[in-house]
Amino acid sequence: MENLINIIRNDIEEFHLNRKITRAKELSDQTGMHVNHNEYPAYFFGDPQAKFVLVHLNSKQQDNPSDSYKGSFKFDNFDEYFKFHRYYGKTHYGEHSDKSLKSPFDLKQIRFIKPFNVIEFDDIDSKYSNLEKVMDNKLQLELIPFGSSKFETALIKGDSLKPYIETLLETIISQEREYVIFCGKVFESLLKNYIVSKKDYEFKLPKVDGSVAKSNSSFSKIVVSFNGIEISAGIAKSFAQQGLNMSEYGKKCCQLYNQSIL
Repeated sequence: MENLINIIRNDIEEFHLNRKITRAKELSDQTGMHVNHNEYPAYFFGDPQAKFVLVHLNSKQQDNPSDSYKGSFKFDNFDEYFKFHRYYGKTHYGEHSDKSLKSPFDLKQIRFIKPFNVIEFDDIDSKYSNLEKVMDNKLQLELIPFGSSKFETALIKGDSLKPYIETLLETIISQEREYVIFCGKVFESLLKNYIVSKKDYEFKLPKVDGSVAKSNSSFSKIVVSFNGIEISAGIAKSFAQQGLNMSEYGKKCCQLYNQSIL
């Protein structure tokens, strides 16, 4: 995690000095995919030492065409910025928060993660305490820290994301993890140079009303090798599927994750 912390510190200090981040601008120029160089980035949320890691492509932000950040800064320094992301759940959902935010995405994460039994959730998953726990008791990593309104996979060519993938994997292996889940089918191609074994699964899930879904859902169990270290992981290919019974999907992914792929 030390390397990622140094990267975050350098980016945020540059951002506060120049109101823009050079790395983000260079990535946009290199790929042709817009990412915001003029807004606060998001590298992670939660506990860097957590046993459960959930990986997303990047955070959703409205595309900003401005040359630089406008207005007052949200944070005074790197430490304040880092603490905000470490305790994002406490800030927005904790006992002393104003509880003005209730993200459907965070609720979705509760339903997915609950079957893995790595976080002690309360019985009712809409409680704010569960929203606090799902954010602060896992590690959520963003492959690209710079936000955008959409992730244009078709524009990603060659090795343009290699530094970001390697920072991501280095962060994951810096601690002992119990579960590592990459969210989205695109990680299959993004990680292809690091995957040493893979087993794919397709299945139909029960819907919330008790009927069976017509469309298949999918999950891949993988072993990733990086810097001489092999780690087990999973690719939740259907994580973003509309209308998915996320509780059942999480249960199935947990079951398949714990099966050997040899």
